[in-house]
Amino acid sequence: MMKNITLRLPIQAALVEVSGIRVSEETHAFEGLNVCAAGYRELYLNQGITSAGGVEEVQAARQLFRALGIEPTRRRPSSEAMLNRVLKEKPLPQINTLVDVSNWCALDFLLPNGVYDAGKLQGDIELRKGNPGESYLALSNRDINLEGRYLLADELGAFGSPMTDSQRSAVDSSTTHAVAVIYAPNDFDKKKLGEFGQIMAQRIEACCGGEVIQVTLVG
Repeated sequence: MMKNITLRLPIQAALVEVSGIRVSEETHAFEGLNVCAAGYRELYLNQGITSAGGVEEVQAARQLFRALGIEPTRRRPSSEAMLNRVLKEKPLPQINTLVDVSNWCALDFLLPNGVYDAGKLQGDIELRKGNPGESYLALSNRDINLEGRYLLADELGAFGSPMTDSQRSAVDSSTTHAVAVIYAPNDFDKKKLGEFGQIMAQRIEACCGGEVIQVTLVG
C-alpha cells in the first residue's frame, strides 16, 4: 500500500517509496558516496575551506532546523555532520546498499534525509512535534526523549527524525519495501527538491533493484 505523509510543521519534504528492493553489502552505493566526498574535498580544501560552516549550501539545512526550533550550531544536521567528516578527511561508514544510498544523497544534496523499512510501519506517516513522555530506542541503543522535538510517526508512534532514527524502522537485509524522506525548509526550490527525490529513487533502484512506487512533494 502506498504511504502518505502529512506535515504538521513549517517545512517541506520529498517522499520516496520503492518496493521489491534487495538490501545487500554490495559497494556500488558506497563507491558513489566516496566519489561525492572526493569531489567536495577537491573543491573546498583547495580553497582552504576545512569545515562545513564555510560552505554556503549547508545554510538550507540550518534554516530547516531553525524553522523547527533547533539551533543547528548545537545540533548539526546529519548532512552537515557528514560534510564535516569529509572535509576533515575522516572515513565514512559503509552500512548496506540502502543506507549507503541515503548517506550518498544526504552528502550530495546537503539536506538531511531518513530511510525506513516500510514493512515495519503501520498506516500513514506524519511529521510532528513529540508529545510529553514520547521516546524511542534509537540506532545508537540510547533511549531518546522526543518531547517537543520534531519526529516522524505512524499509527504505532514515533519511529524517526532527521537527527537519529529508531531501531523499530531500521532497514536491514530483510527489507524489501522502503520509504525515504528528504527534508527542506519552506523556501527551498521545489523543482530542485523534486529533482533530488527523483535522483534518490533512481539511486535506490540502481543499487537495490525494485520499482519506484512514488516520488511525492509535500508542503
